[in-house]
Amino acid sequence: MSDYRIEKSRSPVVITTHSGERITGEMFLQPFARPDGGTERPADILNGAQPFFPVLLSDGELLLVSKEQVLSLATDAAHDDFDERARIARPAVIEVRLISGQAHSGAILLELPVEHSRLLDFMNRDDERFLTLHSSDHSLLINRRVIEHVRQLD
Repeated sequence: MSDYRIEKSRSPVVITTHSGERITGEMFLQPFARPDGGTERPADILNGAQPFFPVLLSDGELLLVSKEQVLSLATDAAHDDFDERARIARPAVIEVRLISGQAHSGAILLELPVEHSRLLDFMNRDDERFLTLHSSDHSLLINRRVIEHVRQLD
């Protein structure tokens, strides 16, 4: 670590914007950014308060991306702690249909109090701008504003 910068790891991502553009690059993740001391996740950045985040393109250009314009962001499952968190939260398999007609399916973690642990309660949370769908090889973060409907599959 230098005197002026915090060392960060990089996470490969593919971003789809509202205009349909696909941006392939890397996000920067801090090693100890979460309250539990864990490594920052792409979901932490997208659900954070700042309106823009940097993405490093393969040609070395740094792009500042508006979270409002992100439709979805795909990242490796290696930058996720789904298995660890699944030990204390109830997983649910769902299908998400977007206003564009696209459908995605995967697992979510219903990290809610027992008295409010339904899928409806989870979807009505307003503290996360992006919903994270998990699969065996990647995670897909979806902007909640573009979700048309959700169906539980399990």
